[in-house]
Amino acid sequence: MIGVLISFVSVNGSPGVSTAALALTWVWPRHAVVAECDPTGGRALSVFDPDGSHGRTGVFELMLQARSMPLHRAMSSQLLVLPDGTARHHLLPGVSSPREADSLDWRRLTSLFLDLETVDVLADCGRFRSRATATATLSEADLVVAVVANCRSSLQALANAVDVIREEHGVFDDEGLVVLIVDPDPRTHQRYPHGEIGKELGLHVVGALPWDPVAATQFSELYRPGRKFETSPLLTHGRKVADEVGQRAMQRMSWLRKPPPVVNGHVR
Repeated sequence: MIGVLISFVSVNGSPGVSTAALALTWVWPRHAVVAECDPTGGRALSVFDPDGSHGRTGVFELMLQARSMPLHRAMSSQLLVLPDGTARHHLLPGVSSPREADSLDWRRLTSLFLDLETVDVLADCGRFRSRATATATLSEADLVVAVVANCRSSLQALANAVDVIREEHGVFDDEGLVVLIVDPDPRTHQRYPHGEIGKELGLHVVGALPWDPVAATQFSELYRPGRKFETSPLLTHGRKVADEVGQRAMQRMSWLRKPPPVVNGHVR
């Protein structure tokens, strides 16, 4: 079975986009790689390898190795197994600086993601910027997930950016761009009903991740989980979201990548 490419992006800061991509990969029902494709840099390696025992590894090193070996083989050498106990989920760390990002062939890297068999790629593209975003990773994705905080400023920012995302990255159909809501601290932010958010934006909401700072810290600061980590609200809700996102990506992938019809021996 062919894997899918799902790109995650935010439009106002990065309200949980990296944490969301990591959390969903952690509970993903199939083999998966979370790839840090934010041109401003990745942070996950410091979360899971704080002492640097794995050395320099990531997308930049992958493309360097690809000069002397097949791209798939180079990628295998750059993956870090996520410590979720399944051995099915991996991290491809991001660049260490914007200068490294500028030198990358993002289209070639995206082609690798699309060619992977039985492995889904969840690409953390960070904050949407018309120039700095890894354009190919968004435009070639089977599904683009806009991660938005459930607060007025973030929702307004996404509403203003929807048309730009669609136009600049080729996500023209209604099924190609969906929304993942991240609920903020209820003590400091007014929340809006999830159903109303989808209607206001004119986009499908694939689910919501709850305010769970204890569990979120395991993906954003340093991985030192407690006994209740696997049953935390973040991962419990994340499993439902992962199923929904995965199903929608598979459906759209089947439509996007279906072979053209052949009539009288000719492709039409």
